[in-house]
Amino acid sequence: MTLTKIACAILLLWPFTPSATVPIDMLRQQYNQHPAKWPQASLQPGITPAELQPLPVRPEVTEDNKQLLALGEQLFNEPKLSRDNTLSCAGCHQPQLMFSDGKRSAVGIDQQQGKRNTPAIFALELWQSFFWDGRTTTALEQALQPIENPIEMDLSLATALERLNADTQYRQQFAAVFGKSPITSTQLAQALVAFQLQLTVPETAFDRFLHASYQLDKQQSTQNVTEELNNQQLLGLHLFRTKAGCLNCHNGPLLSDNQFHVTGLHYMGRAFEDLGRYDVTGNPVDVGKFRTPSLRAVTKTGPWMHNGLFTQFDGIIAFYNAGGARPKPRSDLKHPELFPQTSVLLKPLGLSKEEQQALITFLQIL
Repeated sequence: MTLTKIACAILLLWPFTPSATVPIDMLRQQYNQHPAKWPQASLQPGITPAELQPLPVRPEVTEDNKQLLALGEQLFNEPKLSRDNTLSCAGCHQPQLMFSDGKRSAVGIDQQQGKRNTPAIFALELWQSFFWDGRTTTALEQALQPIENPIEMDLSLATALERLNADTQYRQQFAAVFGKSPITSTQLAQALVAFQLQLTVPETAFDRFLHASYQLDKQQSTQNVTEELNNQQLLGLHLFRTKAGCLNCHNGPLLSDNQFHVTGLHYMGRAFEDLGRYDVTGNPVDVGKFRTPSLRAVTKTGPWMHNGLFTQFDGIIAFYNAGGARPKPRSDLKHPELFPQTSVLLKPLGLSKEEQQALITFLQIL
């Protein structure tokens, strides 16, 4: 057996405890292959393996859907859909921030501040639920909720439709797209969602690497696809999949498992209490659970977490390196039996400073 084959075999047998001293040429050999041949990922028991994948290509704008998309974009930027005609969907979902807003928590009508961070919008068709608590399961339901939310746009759908139907231009535009009148809530939702379905993230070195990797033959590699990644980014990728355990929750094309987990940041019984999915389901097992966010274009979607708690990557990495938050219930808690336990997926990682920095460098190209 050649020294190269021996080195590759050693790396395959040692996927769970990589360090910054792993020879980078060994990593390049392993990742210059189809993802099916990458080093084994470090997954917790019960986790279904799901590898990193490219985002689907956005549908092309055609003559058939051009008017619908234009109408959806106009409505997305329409302040008439708020109670006092001052706020549109775009007020909290800004293009330069991947349709998030850069604030710790959303600010709605009358400058009311919500308690949750504004999610980015892209690849809408890949989500199985919407909002941090998953309170809707379809994009059409999601599209209309902010309009009626009293701390967001605070306008009843009935009034919103009255305003749109009283506008000659909107009546003509809806009729041109849908062929009938008056304007309905279903048409409004369809137009908004059609526009949002076109939204995507900029291509990065990670995307180019990922696309090239999946084009490789599963049996042997003939291209140097890792040339898209520098040494630190490549190490960060490997740590993401192995020692850091990120792939347990951040996987697939969205870099999200579409599931709900307890990170310990629910503040139950304290000033900033947010019980997450429990407020939707009423099921005790859901207390403190929030949907896993996507890590795509994560440099543009901060601050991070459901409450916008973290403003720097190093804080987030230190948080997960320590195994997440593990608060204890206060002695005066009314329902201590509901106090959630932090997910077993979060465990102390033992990442060195060098490894933490490599992981941050990788996150910066997602």
